[in-house]
Amino acid sequence: MTSHAADDGTSDTDESRDRCETVTTGESSDADTSANSSAPPAADNLGQNQSQNQNHNQNQNHNQNQNQDLSPNLSRRQTIRASGVLGALGLGGIVGGLEFGTNVGAAQTPDTMQCGRPDDVVHLDYDEYDEWNDVYRLSNGDPAALDLVADPTASGNRALQMRMQEGGHWGASTHYDFSDGLFELTGRVRFALDTGWEMTGRYPANCRLWNCAMALGEGSAGGGRPDGTNGWSNRLYITNQGSDPDGPFYLLSHTYHLDQNQDHDFVMEGEPYALGQPELVLGNWYEFEYYVCVNTVTDGAANPDGIVRYWLDDDLVYEREDLRFTTDHADNIIDSNGPAGHYGGQYTAPQNLYAYYDDHSMALNGAFEFEPC
Repeated sequence: MTSHAADDGTSDTDESRDRCETVTTGESSDADTSANSSAPPAADNLGQNQSQNQNHNQNQNHNQNQNQDLSPNLSRRQTIRASGVLGALGLGGIVGGLEFGTNVGAAQTPDTMQCGRPDDVVHLDYDEYDEWNDVYRLSNGDPAALDLVADPTASGNRALQMRMQEGGHWGASTHYDFSDGLFELTGRVRFALDTGWEMTGRYPANCRLWNCAMALGEGSAGGGRPDGTNGWSNRLYITNQGSDPDGPFYLLSHTYHLDQNQDHDFVMEGEPYALGQPELVLGNWYEFEYYVCVNTVTDGAANPDGIVRYWLDDDLVYEREDLRFTTDHADNIIDSNGPAGHYGGQYTAPQNLYAYYDDHSMALNGAFEFEPC
């Protein structure tokens, strides 16, 4: 992998949706809080690249999700979804008792609520786009750090390349936005680290690789503190913890939530919530799948039942089911996800570093695989 077109902290500074990480290892801050840079179509408007992707055999436990309670304060899209289910149940306007999760999609009935059927499945084929910013929105970093390249690829003719600049932190932070927000998101992407990737000069060192789920606001990044209404996030990092400077490397999950604004979990044996210790070998393509579901809310209080799960090449490697993200189901749910690159915080990239992405798919408010309804 040497096709290079012309951050270890777990905190970097991004901007996000017109509302706009330093962990204990000593990194700087990265805030994702606004949406003014580049604005490709949001999920609701990008129909030409959507395809049902139901042929991928995976662990049937991927999306066994607890039912959750809707807040009475709903956006227009959420109200439409809720009223359809409530009407079928004969509950009229009793919104407070409605359950959501993998069980509820648009135009569902009592017979289909338990099958995990998503509202929609989106597949982004990079071959169909002229520029990366036709696909994602940039919130922070260097637009020149991103390019669609012909080599290497996982499939098709082009992949997305991300460059972290020598002596700097960025990369870039990008977003595929959901215009009305999601209660749950299942995402899948293939990624690879270039064969020349090194994490020297600092131990441990971390580099953000992906925004798994974000409610955009000052509480989602940059050392901000989530208060239940002002944003939250979960991000995937690469770490040299327990490794050599030239790898193999490991995964790190980093979350801004109500109980800790920069909570990081190494995906390594003996660590809480880790179900394995997958090694990342330079030059290899990996399929990363992630599932994030917001917590329930009771009488305005967040319950500790928000979920984050990671799979690598079909193996469940990380599972956490005790998170409190939000107290506001109307305006503080899942706004976006997408590629990101930020090296360090109080330290910088030792050289130009390149990561590659391909085959990004998303199941909105559901799962890729679901039971017949």
